[in-house]
Amino acid sequence: MIAWNTASKVAKGVIATFPKEDHAELAAMESNLAEFSGEALALVQSASNLRLSESNLAVRVTTRSQWVDANVASMSQLMDPVITKLAGSIPGPFVSLGAQAGAVQFGLLFGWMSKRVLGQYDAALFANSQNNNEIGSTPIYVVGSNITSLETRFGFPKSQFERWVLLHELTHKLQFEAVPWMLDYYRGLVTSLIDKMNIGPSDLFESLTRLVEDLKDGRNPLREAGLAGIFVSDEQRAILSRLGGLMSVLEGHGDLIMAKAATSVIPEAQRFEEVLHQKRESPNLVAKIVSQLYGFDAKLRQYEAGAKFLKKIEEQAGQDALTRLFEASDNMPDLDEIANPERWLSRVMALA
Repeated sequence: MIAWNTASKVAKGVIATFPKEDHAELAAMESNLAEFSGEALALVQSASNLRLSESNLAVRVTTRSQWVDANVASMSQLMDPVITKLAGSIPGPFVSLGAQAGAVQFGLLFGWMSKRVLGQYDAALFANSQNNNEIGSTPIYVVGSNITSLETRFGFPKSQFERWVLLHELTHKLQFEAVPWMLDYYRGLVTSLIDKMNIGPSDLFESLTRLVEDLKDGRNPLREAGLAGIFVSDEQRAILSRLGGLMSVLEGHGDLIMAKAATSVIPEAQRFEEVLHQKRESPNLVAKIVSQLYGFDAKLRQYEAGAKFLKKIEEQAGQDALTRLFEASDNMPDLDEIANPERWLSRVMALA
């Protein structure tokens, strides 16, 4: 098992090196977002044609430490079954060492991320995994200090920028709570990935062989899923392709709906998008390395690839194409169809 308490302490040690957070400023932001949340939900529902049966909104403006706490709880729910499954193949003396080493690694990662995340809907998905009836209470997290940092750095109007971030995260809330099959489909893919995980000597040899082949052929083995993508079987790669396709749609759809919803209420929305896109495109060297190792490069590409996919299918088949995407899990694309929208149009919309 990962020593999650140690991971939390390491992350908060990293956070202690950042500038001090202004709690009064975060409280003012939470008040602003609470005031806007009802209108924001109406705008997102209208733009997406997705509806919540109950408008149970919980928007929490958190400190970086509070964000770490939420994500440690979420990650432990996800990772503990994996670690338990693999523990049998790890010699006894290394189990304790691995628990501490893994904790330090996760702690450093959470600390690094805590200064970069603006908003997050999915932190509680796995924490609530034992009780599907609780999904409606899954909160939206907004890391207030990261938002105020960007507002100061780029001269963003405070109220507008934080509301713009909320529109994107509200879209994710609708994707999971207004689409009946979405949560089970998402969890099913992740569970399948975990169930098929088996790292023994032969698996490591096959993975290293594929790594060498990728490098010889000029392919970046970290591109699709980061370091984890190296140690997967062909069957797991197929699952990763479906999961990647799903996440590309969700992120691209989040950006698309956010843009539509913001049109009438956030005048500087286009500027926000341009500045953040440029910021993502030009990370520093350390950020680039960490992003590649942990698969964040893949996540950033999901925004772009998903947006291009959605734009293409909407151009070819209109609003009906977006509706069909969310009608059934079989209508979700894999990464191949994300890269080749015409294949999805042929399969789902019967358009050659």
